[in-house]
Amino acid sequence: MGDVFGAAALTDRIVHAAIDGSQEDLDRVLKVIEPQVRLMVVARLTPTTAQFHAAEDVTQRVMVSLAMGVRRLDGRTVEGLKAFVSGIVSKKVADLLNDRDNRAVPAARSLDSTIHSLSDARPVWQLLSATGTSPPSAAERAEQTDRLMAELGHLKSEHRDIITFAFFDQLPMNEIADRIRLSRPAASMLLVRAVRALRCGMTDSSGVGEDSATPV
Repeated sequence: MGDVFGAAALTDRIVHAAIDGSQEDLDRVLKVIEPQVRLMVVARLTPTTAQFHAAEDVTQRVMVSLAMGVRRLDGRTVEGLKAFVSGIVSKKVADLLNDRDNRAVPAARSLDSTIHSLSDARPVWQLLSATGTSPPSAAERAEQTDRLMAELGHLKSEHRDIITFAFFDQLPMNEIADRIRLSRPAASMLLVRAVRALRCGMTDSSGVGEDSATPV
């Protein structure tokens, strides 16, 4: 995947400078990461769509935790940052879902208000298109992202989790394998099956192609 995280490139130098105390570089890191964090949050909420209303609130909680804690990051690289952010997002979403007071809120009608800023999230288009190209218009991109998120929520948990780690968190395969406690070859095969299941579901509902993406 390279060092693309969100809509822009972060380098190890920028991450290192941000951790070392550069406010300018920290601001840049936070700006680049925020749209990706929003996508990561939504991906984790797909099985519990009644919580989509809280996606923005959770995103901002993650950003605050990141801003306060990034200087404690040991791995001062883009990959280290991705793993750090992934852990924060997972915890904040889990906190939300464990809050019984939030469970009775009606489901959002659409993801439009949540995903409007995600139309250039390249990992999403690796999932949507065999060629890696996105639909031409913003309206089509938003519609297909909405459909993808809905289909993601229908997957079994092991497929949903590995797709979230690979495409939304953009973690390297060795990190994913460690998190799901599989060997790297086994994790890679699971990801292939998960992408196939997702694309198959989207083909049934929207005619999106079935060819496998190459995420990592």
